[in-house]
Amino acid sequence: MVGGTEFISINPNVNREVFKLGGKSLLECYQCGSCTAVCPLSEELDVSFRRAIRYTQLGVEEKILGDISPWSCNLHGDCTDSCPRGASPSEILAAIRRYQSIKYDWTGITKWWNGSSFASKLVGYLVIFGLSLLLYFGFFWQSILAYASTGKLVVLSELLIPVAVVFVISLAILASNGYRAYKFMIKDKKKEVGLVKSLKHIASFFIKVESDAMKVGHKRERILEHTLILIGLGLFILLGILYVLVPKFFEFKVISRLLIYVASITLVIGVGSPLMKRITAGEKTHWYYKKFTHPTDWMSLITLLPPAIMLLLVFVFYDLSMLSHAYIAFALFLSFMIPFILLEFAFGKHTHWLYKVIAYYVGARTGYFRGD
Repeated sequence: MVGGTEFISINPNVNREVFKLGGKSLLECYQCGSCTAVCPLSEELDVSFRRAIRYTQLGVEEKILGDISPWSCNLHGDCTDSCPRGASPSEILAAIRRYQSIKYDWTGITKWWNGSSFASKLVGYLVIFGLSLLLYFGFFWQSILAYASTGKLVVLSELLIPVAVVFVISLAILASNGYRAYKFMIKDKKKEVGLVKSLKHIASFFIKVESDAMKVGHKRERILEHTLILIGLGLFILLGILYVLVPKFFEFKVISRLLIYVASITLVIGVGSPLMKRITAGEKTHWYYKKFTHPTDWMSLITLLPPAIMLLLVFVFYDLSMLSHAYIAFALFLSFMIPFILLEFAFGKHTHWLYKVIAYYVGARTGYFRGD
């Protein structure tokens, strides 16, 4: 029973879990199909959001796990604005994605991360952060002081070892979960379209849909926020690869420093903007920032903002000749990175980038794009 209404389905536990994961208007949907009809994505992609919601109402778990429709949703909000029942299809789809993520993860940690309260998540995050602080400001403290006394800013390889170990472990888990997601999504589907053609379809699809959405004010704001986050994360990944493979690149201080500042600033703005809109939400704030306040929405931003700020401060302090402060900021940056990688990167909302890419790939290869 939820809200006095009995779930009538093959597996009522599926309904209850999706409801708890944020799909509180699941039972309000009476399958009119307006969500699919008004969604600009349905013009380019042969998916049915109504069908995905119906699978969930019926509790058909196998169908839910193989459905790419929830991952196709870009949260443009046309469905929620036009729903005649006052339901929020975009929220329901977000809850279904959380449910799918739980089932794709073989470790069971995603179930805790998605299903626990904000307080529980925050405590778990702070415990790991506290242990990271003890590591860097205890075990590595003398090394930090020694390097600070040299008057130069160099990346201490021994400091990177804990982060590297955590990253490799998290990446291995995420890769295996991604493979499980792919097997669920591709099951019983035939690859009808070639790889090259599929990639072209995906590229043209994103360009058209996002270009159209950019013409609408409230959509444009969200797209720009996501774009800034992607740019920031992408640049940091690129800089990390260059540091490992082409360390001499950083001898070009103007170029490397510019990229670092751009990465830090774009990430701080991209994360800080939606976070502040949720915190200061008022009557004029778009409903997106009021509805999407599930604990995972908060933690995806809260865990990413501190390392972005700390890395920016590293180079601000260095350029101000405050070397000891720069090293302390760097140690804090690494301390924040460990819980982010171990929790959010491997099991939180940021895993949705991977599952979304897999869903689009499966959709493109199996003929879901219009014109195939």
